[in-house]
Amino acid sequence: MNDDDKFFFDLKGFVHLKGVLSEEEVDRCNVAIDAHADRFFQTERTLEGNSKVLGGTDKQKWMEGMLEWERPHCEPFRQLLVHAKIQPYLNELLGGYRLDHGPLIIAMDEGDGGHLLHGGGVERQDFSQTYTFKFGQMFCGLTVVEFQLADEGPGDGGLAVIPGSHKANFPLPEKLSLYEEHREYVKEVHSQAGDAIIFTEALTHGTLVWQGEHQRRSLIYKYSPSFQAHAPGYHRTQAPDYILDMSDEERAMLS
Repeated sequence: MNDDDKFFFDLKGFVHLKGVLSEEEVDRCNVAIDAHADRFFQTERTLEGNSKVLGGTDKQKWMEGMLEWERPHCEPFRQLLVHAKIQPYLNELLGGYRLDHGPLIIAMDEGDGGHLLHGGGVERQDFSQTYTFKFGQMFCGLTVVEFQLADEGPGDGGLAVIPGSHKANFPLPEKLSLYEEHREYVKEVHSQAGDAIIFTEALTHGTLVWQGEHQRRSLIYKYSPSFQAHAPGYHRTQAPDYILDMSDEERAMLS
């Protein structure tokens, strides 16, 4: 993580890395997802809350459990646990770290509803979601790596953030959370398939209604410092022996 990356992450609360995944890596992920498309589900949660503009014609589609899939479909998702281009950033932001929960695939078709803008420095009273800076070093709690498996261009919707909000000292205005007012402070993160966006969970972030004609696909991994946890309890799995088929480095991320 170079000095420019450090400056902009501390300033904005996120860093956008272009071309992290090769075209082959993106294709392998999408082929595996297509092979398990019947496992998509729609969350029972109302992600848009009472927003008049974030509700869509349908809900987002989510998928979990990729680390447990049969080979070769599990392989690209396991490899992303310890991706060489991501590790230096997590080392800088978290020190020793592990997967907190996930991974999760979010798919959105044209018209699918968004997610409230949520978070912000003042709201993160739980230390597991904190962002602080002490003695010349950034310290993050829960940290998100979002790999893009499809393009997100201007006007498409998708990932949206409020840069700098991870250091906010006042609560997020409700109309801004609902994306009904103060939209000039919200930044759509335009990206291409293969890009990765790393952000602290303390950053105010959400999802805008998907307007693209193609399906949005984002792959989310959430990491915590090795000494703490955000997700409660143990991870449940239907295939408890799958970790025995992982590399030592991949398995360490789940400890």
